[in-house]
Amino acid sequence: VEKAYQAMQEIANFDRLGLKYYKQIGYLPFDKQGESVSKTLEYSYDDWCISQLAKNTGKKDDYDIFHQRAHFYKNVFDTTTNFFRGKSLNRNWLVPFDPLKNSAYSEGNAYQYLYAPHDINGLINLMGDNKVFSSFLDTLFNLETGKEHSGSIGQYWHGNEPSHHLPYLYNYSGESWKTQKYVNQILTKLYSNSPDGLAGNEDCGQMSAWYILSSLGFYSVSPGQDIYVIGTPLFNKATVHLENGKQFTIVAENRSDKNIYIQSATLNGETYTKSYIKHKDIIEGAKFIFQMGATPNKNWAFNIEDRPYSENGEQIVSLPYIKLGKKLFKHNTEITVACDTKNTKIYFTLDNSEPNENSKLYSTAIKVENSTILKIRAYHQILKNTITVTTKFEKAKYLNAQNLKSVSNGLNFQYFERFFVTTADLDKEQPIETGIINKFSIDRAQGEKYFGYIFDGYLKVKKDDIYTFYLKSNDGSRLYIDDIELIENDANHGAIVETGQIALKAGFHKIKLKYIQCGGGKALNVSWKSSKFTKQEISEKVLFN
Repeated sequence: VEKAYQAMQEIANFDRLGLKYYKQIGYLPFDKQGESVSKTLEYSYDDWCISQLAKNTGKKDDYDIFHQRAHFYKNVFDTTTNFFRGKSLNRNWLVPFDPLKNSAYSEGNAYQYLYAPHDINGLINLMGDNKVFSSFLDTLFNLETGKEHSGSIGQYWHGNEPSHHLPYLYNYSGESWKTQKYVNQILTKLYSNSPDGLAGNEDCGQMSAWYILSSLGFYSVSPGQDIYVIGTPLFNKATVHLENGKQFTIVAENRSDKNIYIQSATLNGETYTKSYIKHKDIIEGAKFIFQMGATPNKNWAFNIEDRPYSENGEQIVSLPYIKLGKKLFKHNTEITVACDTKNTKIYFTLDNSEPNENSKLYSTAIKVENSTILKIRAYHQILKNTITVTTKFEKAKYLNAQNLKSVSNGLNFQYFERFFVTTADLDKEQPIETGIINKFSIDRAQGEKYFGYIFDGYLKVKKDDIYTFYLKSNDGSRLYIDDIELIENDANHGAIVETGQIALKAGFHKIKLKYIQCGGGKALNVSWKSSKFTKQEISEKVLFN
């Protein structure tokens, strides 16, 4: 368990795949990461899972950190539209916004990414109340445009797994009968015993797992939680033979094609009114009996205490953030910070210690003249204080230039053809072509869908200065200067620009770029600027081998 926890913690604290933004500002900006909303929501749920393991193993400090990160999903929820929505690095919502289009999501739209399974109560609070939440779900299942994928009911797309929890969410707002209606419709209309009997890609067994659990009458809306949310059983009787030798039996009396609605239920002979069942009730062995009917019993599991529970939907203080300040500076820089939550106080330290209410209170710009680690934390009189946000500000140390006796124009290149997941995969393959190319370009690529490049050579710098590099790619790329990874823009995504800064002395410096194309659109552009010139593409005039 300890090794598993260490692995989870390490992965959650990587700086790759947008996590550096997630940790610094509490979400992934759409102008820096493809599928930014989907990733923010997924990371938030992942952090909740980590927080539960931390809690159960007595790691209180870790629990506090990951539990707060589990609420970061709220940072991309737009209360003016009641959708999760792309947000930029400068904290502006993505416009124009159409919830039916895939603008910042992975294989889906804003309706399908109603995704915060660990905190459905918090989601209800964000939307307004139970009535608004149920109304949203009604629209989700009934809105048709004529452009839906196969395996859809309105905007609900069973063929893609991020939607699989949605039919069960009515239980949280007290309308479990609607969950029963749509779960039965999915079970009977979107599955069949034919070669194309699944509504979408099996994806490691999830399509089948949903069917098996749902046909028994329940589903794990939030894996990691100790409950299963009740839908409607498909069979008159089913018995689960448990590893401990006990049996869990589900009986659906009067079940028929029309009798799909739960009228009442008993668990081990006792009246049962909840629309969820605990894991321990299953593994201890039990008999769960449902009385079924053709019309909904809207009173069953209606009371708040009978609805599934999740996180408590508490409000959180937004992470404080750096508003102004040069992270790499020549002489000094002035730093201003802010917090979007009203009536907060921001405390900070400059000595790498953890800030608290005894630390310096932020009131005016912080001026630093040497390399500094700034730690900030926001406090509120009522709400829980934030976790610490750490930012490094570095005084420039100029990298020495290479002492080269002779160079030739152009970069070395290696060209590969196959499907790559990340740029690291390039190092495992042999190129099918090598040679010299005048600048960073993928125009000569022979492959239409899947290919990769490694470019390397030298960049000629005219002046000692701080240089900003811009790496735009579709799909993945990484840029190295003097063997230092300066920009990570890796994996499969649309055309995204990432930046990096470095202080260089005049002369020749190693430069290397890795690029992969994963299908669809493709793009590669490498630009730079300094205090002496504005942003421009790196031209063949300064590239050598």
